[in-house]
Amino acid sequence: YKTAISPLLVWSLRLPSNRDPEIRQKRRSIFSSFLSGGLAGGTVTTVLYPVEFVRTRLAMDIGRGTQDVPRLYPGGTRDVCLSIWRADGWRGLYQGYGIALMGVVLYRALHLGGYDAVKTEILHRRGHQMAPGDFHITNDKTRISGQNNLLSGGGSRDSKSISSSGLTMGERFLAAQIVSIFAGTACYPIDSIRRRLMMQAGLPREERLYMNSFDCFRRVIATEGFRGFYLGIGPNLLRSFGAALLLVSYDVFKIKT
Repeated sequence: YKTAISPLLVWSLRLPSNRDPEIRQKRRSIFSSFLSGGLAGGTVTTVLYPVEFVRTRLAMDIGRGTQDVPRLYPGGTRDVCLSIWRADGWRGLYQGYGIALMGVVLYRALHLGGYDAVKTEILHRRGHQMAPGDFHITNDKTRISGQNNLLSGGGSRDSKSISSSGLTMGERFLAAQIVSIFAGTACYPIDSIRRRLMMQAGLPREERLYMNSFDCFRRVIATEGFRGFYLGIGPNLLRSFGAALLLVSYDVFKIKT
């Protein structure tokens, strides 16, 4: 997505402006990171949402299987899909999709874009230019890309231009961990609403607790308060460690390649 939106951002840099070109480049590069992260998250969610839906339903079927409490889906994935299909059709597999899409776009924008933004800010405060390893925008005036840096002969200004390899592993992991915790905490209420809507799919409409995302939000606030949106956030924060490792690992492999 960064590659796809780069021409548009490069074109916007050529528009007349009294602002410093380097500041404009930095802002558009950060915007590119947030936008591409959100678009990537939205695409993945749209394609894989039914899989996530089925996985959640099967996870909630744990603890059953006895004679007194039989399993709701003894046939596994097949039974989940058939039961939802009979009750709601194919739309049933997308219960809570709207709020999920909004949450994932926001989360990925904060997670992926925020990580790039934090790295950029650290390097900027150290006096480095924006790095070709972090941004895929080329501009004739600012000479951001690595290819233009080589062609320009590596002047004194370009000699300070580095990628995120200028950060230590500890600095990258700390940035990733902070961003992961912030993004996970900020978006957790949306995820809670999504899961509540997921779990009532397949039920008769008169037995459903929530009519839609807004009704779910209103009822949770009225009956449980804001704490109701953060039930189970502890394990989610522990998962942020893995999310941080994923960001750093991708960063390291991107630098090496």
